[in-house]
This record gives sequence, C-alpha cells and structure tokens, in this order.
Amino acid sequence: MLIRNKAMITVIAAAVILASSTLALTLNQGQEPKEQFPLAPDFTLRNLDGERITLSSLRGKVVLVNFWATWCGPCRREIPDLNRIFDTYRDRGVVILGVSWDELRVEQIKTFVTNYRVAYPILYGTQSELSQVGRAYAWQGYLPTTYLIDRKGYVRDVYIGARSEQFFLKGIEPLL
Repeated sequence: MLIRNKAMITVIAAAVILASSTLALTLNQGQEPKEQFPLAPDFTLRNLDGERITLSSLRGKVVLVNFWATWCGPCRREIPDLNRIFDTYRDRGVVILGVSWDELRVEQIKTFVTNYRVAYPILYGTQSELSQVGRAYAWQGYLPTTYLIDRKGYVRDVYIGARSEQFFLKGIEPLL
C-alpha cells in the first residue's frame, strides 16, 4: 500500500510539472507582441454584494484572477500577500478578483472574508457558472491558481500554487 501511495504521489507530481510546463510554453512568457498571448476568456460572476462583475469591463487594468477556496490552506496563506498588492497597487490600476470555488452559501463566504480580512473583491457563482469558467481557462483543478491579465485583456502568466507578494510583483510591475 505504501508503494502504491508513493507511486500515486509520483504520478500526481509529474502531472503538475507537465501542466505547469505546458502552460508556460503556451503563454510564451515575456515575449512580445501581446497577440502571442491568449485573450483571457470573459466571464461574469457575482461579488459578495450580489453585483454582477464581468472581466472584460476591467480592460485597461492589470488583473489577477485568483481561483481559491476557504478550505485551501495555501490559499489562506496567500491572502495577506494579495491584500498588500491590492492595497498598494489598486490606485495604479491593479485589480484582484478572488474566484471562490467553495460550495458554500454566500453568507459563509462573507464570514470567511471578514474573519480573514480579505481586502479585494471575491466573486462566486453557481456550480454550472464556475464549471464554465474553469473550462474556459483550461483550469486543472489546482488551488490556488492565479491568472495575470494585462491591460488589453491578454493572459500573461499562470501561477499554480501559492505565491508571495514579491513573486506576483515580478509579473505585475512590468505591465503597469
């Protein structure tokens, strides 16, 4: 049984590495012109006040779309870094959208956001809406996953797993 578990962990690790490599090659990180980057699929989800937010309405801004969940430990560790980025860079045109993959009532998500002092907008949707967003982004189900979208709406990078403020800023600052 231990050998089978080790084999399964090895297979999962290889899949994560392969997915990360494929995404990096797909995005042609750091290359111009921007047309070589994929246009971010548009979506509309609700914020915690019930307002519908559409990604394309944020063109002209640098956007981090962060797929996360309340039960995800690495997602929780990432919140203070995302808060600092949001607080420091929102006046310079940076928007962070946290897309909750929880199957919770909105009141439960609001309680989590209050308790963890999440400063940036959190979006949620029905299971069907979230599935459509996930498919459009070719999301592999890893949390957190963050998409860096430039001012023209192109996906410039994809980060699988928790990242630090400094790591995110290496991608954000050149786009400002």
